[in-house]
Amino acid sequence: MTFIVLYNSKIFWFGDLNYRLYLEDNLARQLIKKQDWRALQEFDQLQRELEDGGVFEGWKEGNIEFAPTYKYSSSNCNRYSGGLPGRAGEKQRTPAWCDRILWYGKGVKQHSYFRGESKFSDHRPVSALFSTHVEVVKSAKARVAPLPPIIPTAVSSDFTGHDKANEDATLISLISEDIEASPRYMQNFGSNR
Repeated sequence: MTFIVLYNSKIFWFGDLNYRLYLEDNLARQLIKKQDWRALQEFDQLQRELEDGGVFEGWKEGNIEFAPTYKYSSSNCNRYSGGLPGRAGEKQRTPAWCDRILWYGKGVKQHSYFRGESKFSDHRPVSALFSTHVEVVKSAKARVAPLPPIIPTAVSSDFTGHDKANEDATLISLISEDIEASPRYMQNFGSNR
């Protein structure tokens, strides 16, 4: 699933963009084992397209300093698909950074870009933290509208009796775990705890 967020001439595009590596599978796996992300990125289809101006002209992406996000053997598994010869029913897929976050527009600064370790699918989610300049326009008819809270604080159930707050709290705790488990987080904030 891919999402696009538009905000005051700034665009954020994130999701499974399905770009792969122009690299033989065993060579990709060797670079992954060495954690040589720079060498691996030289074969990244999206990076080449961005450099050549073929797609996403003028768009940017932060430095990728994490393992490829696709394709894991199954959910709840830390092994890339196809790594074991003769494994029945498993498709051979070269690992790749299919899951990406791109942005377009002036005044955007990316502070972090990392992958989460949630194991709900054969992909690993990616996250990023941005700051951006916001243009404030004064108007004679200006009014202040309250913003909804980012993190739900009240417990509510819908008509089916489903506990929405517990679901939100679980999602929030999973996101928090992913952020705290990321190497960038530990490097920047982990030692201050």
